Amino acid sequence: NLNSFRAVRSSIAYELERQVGVIEAGGAVAQVNMGWDEDKQRTVLQRSKEDAHDYRYFPEPDLPPLAVSRAEVARIAATQPELPGAKRDRYEQAWGVRRIEANILTSEAQVSSFFEDAVAAYGASDGKPQRLATWMTGELFRLLYADGEGQDLRQLAAVKIRPDQFAALLKLVDDKVINQNTGKKVLETMYATGDDPQAIVESEGLAMVSDTGVIDEAIAEIFAANASELERYRGGEEKLFGFFMGQVMRATKGKADPQAAKARLAELING
Repeated sequence: NLNSFRAVRSSIAYELERQVGVIEAGGAVAQVNMGWDEDKQRTVLQRSKEDAHDYRYFPEPDLPPLAVSRAEVARIAATQPELPGAKRDRYEQAWGVRRIEANILTSEAQVSSFFEDAVAAYGASDGKPQRLATWMTGELFRLLYADGEGQDLRQLAAVKIRPDQFAALLKLVDDKVINQNTGKKVLETMYATGDDPQAIVESEGLAMVSDTGVIDEAIAEIFAANASELERYRGGEEKLFGFFMGQVMRATKGKADPQAAKARLAELING
């Protein structure tokens, strides 16, 4: 006889331990009515019967017999939403998403819905779902956590970015329209404004610089402004390569194609 869910939980935990102890001691668990003593945090005997029929069980007259066929069970089961565990397994097995991201993405309905809509727009092959998962759980959730109170992923429902816009941003990075660092900056603007990534790139002039002529010009100016560092590099201080690479990215406002810039710098610095 229990009067709250808390009492149910506590008494079950207590009885599990008590009854195991009785059986392990060679005793038998009697069929009795127990109550929960909140002050003593234990169950207490209320009454006992000699056998089950002494409890005088009888059918509820207002509840007619209910026969449910296997077909009906299957029909009802088919209408139920996919459970988080099944969804997580599908993300891992069908889309190749790592377990750690799959757990996060299936923790809230709003999150899994956003992710699946983004996959539909971005693609489900060539590792794209994992790439989306990495950007969502890393970059997008970083902005979400900073903007809200605590790590409540249900706030994603109020974010201005649409799943198709999020997918479009990653396509711009994949197509080398922008580099990854610029992509993160564009995402911040999208989060604040809800604007499309392509429009942000065009309005702010963020397109990646792949023109070797522009990169070569920037490198020449950097060499001229850092003659002593250039001499030290050519004298054997190869760690200065990172310094020059940073200067190239700074000179191009972070828009240079990192691979193209690195290749041109490696060729010119040793020339």
